[in-house]
Amino acid sequence: MRKIWIKLVALCLAAVLLLSGCNSTEFWLLLGGYTAFSDMAYTRPDVDAVQQAAEELEEQLQKEHTAESLMDYVYAFYGAYHDYFTNYMLADIYYCKDMTDIYWGDEYTYCMETATEVDMLLDRVLRWLAACPLKEELESEEYFGADFFDAYMGESLWTEEFTALMEQESELVSKYYELSEQALDAVDEKIYYDVYGTQMSQLFVELVTLRKRIAEEAGFNSYPEFAYDFYYGRDYTPQQAQVLLGEISTELVPLYRQAALSNVWSLRQKECFEKQTFEYVKNCAASMGGTVQEAFQLMEGADLYDIAYGKNKYNASFSVYLTSYNEPYIFMNPSLSVYDQLTFAHEFGHFCNDFASGGSVVGIDVAEVFSQGMEFLSLCYSENTTDLQKLKMADSLSVYVEQAAYASFEQQVYSLEEEELTAENIRAVFEQTGNAYGFDIWQWDSRSFVRVTHFFTNPMYVISYVVSNDAALQIYQLEREEKGAGLRLYEQQLATTEGNFLGFVAAAGLESPFEKGRLAETRKLLEDMLK
Repeated sequence: MRKIWIKLVALCLAAVLLLSGCNSTEFWLLLGGYTAFSDMAYTRPDVDAVQQAAEELEEQLQKEHTAESLMDYVYAFYGAYHDYFTNYMLADIYYCKDMTDIYWGDEYTYCMETATEVDMLLDRVLRWLAACPLKEELESEEYFGADFFDAYMGESLWTEEFTALMEQESELVSKYYELSEQALDAVDEKIYYDVYGTQMSQLFVELVTLRKRIAEEAGFNSYPEFAYDFYYGRDYTPQQAQVLLGEISTELVPLYRQAALSNVWSLRQKECFEKQTFEYVKNCAASMGGTVQEAFQLMEGADLYDIAYGKNKYNASFSVYLTSYNEPYIFMNPSLSVYDQLTFAHEFGHFCNDFASGGSVVGIDVAEVFSQGMEFLSLCYSENTTDLQKLKMADSLSVYVEQAAYASFEQQVYSLEEEELTAENIRAVFEQTGNAYGFDIWQWDSRSFVRVTHFFTNPMYVISYVVSNDAALQIYQLEREEKGAGLRLYEQQLATTEGNFLGFVAAAGLESPFEKGRLAETRKLLEDMLK
């Protein structure tokens, strides 16, 4: 998973260099090599520095400038902005390494609570530039690109009321992390759900209620529509997603139930330790060569990963981009099973995307194609993967079905009227939805929605796993049909600037998951692979 915060599209030195024609190797040489993670010193993010840089740029906009001379002040602002978020990400990483560490917990909370103010400053700066006489020159390929400022014309979304609501949301998300930290001490499921799960359920009610107010304040008809547009910039609608979710229920849930009767998911239980996980991805990268191998060499050489097990670590995996250092970073708390190899490959796919593009600017749906695509390709570039291949196919099926269930659950919860928004009703919706998507074949607990971090921290994200999984599966199909074909496409697209998912799949020559008949074809492939 790629860790996502409230982000607007930002210009950075890396993007400018890549637009000028550098390949990934030349890019890192231009930057003078790499910085080891241990040499990245954390300082508390400086909101005042971002504020001062914004004020200096505003002052310069009143003076006579060429686009080139004005860009010096734009770069200065982005430098302060990126320093802020780089330190934010460092605090996040260190807090996730040990969620019982009070110092990093406090630093992370501070970052969360001030991030809205910093993003508001970015919005303000972009609106100033959109209104300045040099707008046309700034939209050249040398700087921001054609039509960049179209989204920043007119009134700003960041009213006093909207900003206050966003800050309240950050505070509630921070509470979720605090509860997650406290839940590490739960000795059994009963204590987890009775003590912490109850509090999380009520917190989710508060978050949903608040987010619906945010969407209303922003002028949207629903929260899903707001999130699809504001956070993810999707080129498909919640309504289109709803149709896809229904098709998954029809086409793939029966296969999901059938697969549950086999022992395929028991393959997850096979032990696998850190060294084996690391060597799996390292060997795959070496076999693939090119940009993928270069990315791994950077990751290993600069120690830009943490895949060791930790009792107090955040129970998830993610990747972030440390913009001030122009380097990605991978975090993972392994399960110590063979599935860790796929998890590490997943995050390494994000790493490759960031490495090749100097900090990816694509949307989440496209970014997840590279992570899931690396999982699939790793199966074709490693030895003795028969069991892992079967496990990945089963996992792919579960991604379609389980993430579709989660996405359907979210859409239903955010459509509940205010008087219906209770912890009991939300649990009932989760139980009904889970059973409709085949969860009743497992011994599952309908209270477990509190364990799905995305519902609390990244609402409306999970549909990205569904659509990107379909595109990634097509890359795998290409590779199986002709050795090297899928990898070539993957490498060709790593530095893409096509941010929208449907635009990306069309440009890459792939089929849209929304295309009629696509899921039936997917079902046949998965059936054959799972035999």
